[in-house]
Amino acid sequence: MHGFLHLAQIELAILGYTDLSHTSETETSHNTHACMLDFQYLLKNSPIPLDQPSICRRRSRSSARRISSLTDRGRRWFFGFLMLALSTLFYQPRAYADETYRIAIVPKIVGIDYYDAAKRGIDEADRELDAVEVTWIGPTQDLVDDQIEIIKDLIPSKPDLIAVAANDPLRLVPVLKEAKAAGIRIMSWDGDTNYREFFVNLVDYNQFGKQIVEAMVEQVGSEADIAIVTTTFSAPNQVRWIKAIKNEIYESYPDLRILDIRPATESRERSYRIGQAYLQEFASLKGIIALGAPNVPGVVNAVEDAGLAGQIAVVGNATPNLTRDFLKRGHMQKVFLWNAPDHGYLTVYSAYRLLTEELKPGKAFDAGRLGRMTPTSDDTSMQVALPVLVFTKDNVDLYDF
Repeated sequence: MHGFLHLAQIELAILGYTDLSHTSETETSHNTHACMLDFQYLLKNSPIPLDQPSICRRRSRSSARRISSLTDRGRRWFFGFLMLALSTLFYQPRAYADETYRIAIVPKIVGIDYYDAAKRGIDEADRELDAVEVTWIGPTQDLVDDQIEIIKDLIPSKPDLIAVAANDPLRLVPVLKEAKAAGIRIMSWDGDTNYREFFVNLVDYNQFGKQIVEAMVEQVGSEADIAIVTTTFSAPNQVRWIKAIKNEIYESYPDLRILDIRPATESRERSYRIGQAYLQEFASLKGIIALGAPNVPGVVNAVEDAGLAGQIAVVGNATPNLTRDFLKRGHMQKVFLWNAPDHGYLTVYSAYRLLTEELKPGKAFDAGRLGRMTPTSDDTSMQVALPVLVFTKDNVDLYDF
């Protein structure tokens, strides 16, 4: 077996499929199995179908140039020799292709710092799990109509699972049902939907709302006027956070008054303009809660440009890299979030465990470097959440995302 495997490594190295100095036996066996059909198509001078394993598509283009330089007779001799050398490997039962789960992850929007950070964790988990192949695809604006079109386009390719960060929990339901009818498992992450089998939540809604309000009260007192900047009035996490904020104010700080709530989508420019408007319209304003990672720096910039830094409190959720300077200058005291790369990482592991039927309420599952995570039941099915992270000037340099 080892002799045949070494011969396979040599042949694959000639073709450019592997590097002898860095390829283990497991990796070579994996590569040869995934690329066997690739060889067959190249042997016939046929195009490689799009549904071939991605490992073949990635590597076959450069290899094809090498192969094309051979004569027909030389090509057939070469592949015949290679097939013979590899044949012993395939007497062993190999289920790699059958056990590869294709997962499509749809964020609310691509191209902003927060989702770039989440994708780092997604990519990490994708590398760790050999049985998983992840596709990342999302809209360039946080519009539910764009998400609907993306999911419609995904359905014919029949991924095993679609995980969507919903821009609207209701309007996505029909297309998610269509995907489910096509045999695709449905999961939500970041922003929940009203139709899914599992939800990878950000943080506990009530705990998040409570800590946001408490941080504001620490700076403006329990009797003050504040305003809120949100992303949209339909984004499910925003709706739940605002509800939790209102409940905490009602129960614990009845003299803390919300003057207005306005949507800025996920836009630093729009949140800046709304911050300016709040400062001009409400003379009694003492603080602004900014929800949505790009919206926090927009609001802080508006306060700074008005010369009111340190006088108008800004509290919200954003990444440490977006708010580090504000914290160190004292223009913010606390920023709340969850570990964004961990959230992406947990999403992939949860999707894999759902596909392997390992997720049950109250039963802990293996989430890689995050350890054991335990789902809880909810009104739709079940979910799991991360702990709240609090960034201050003292700890913000410990994080980089």
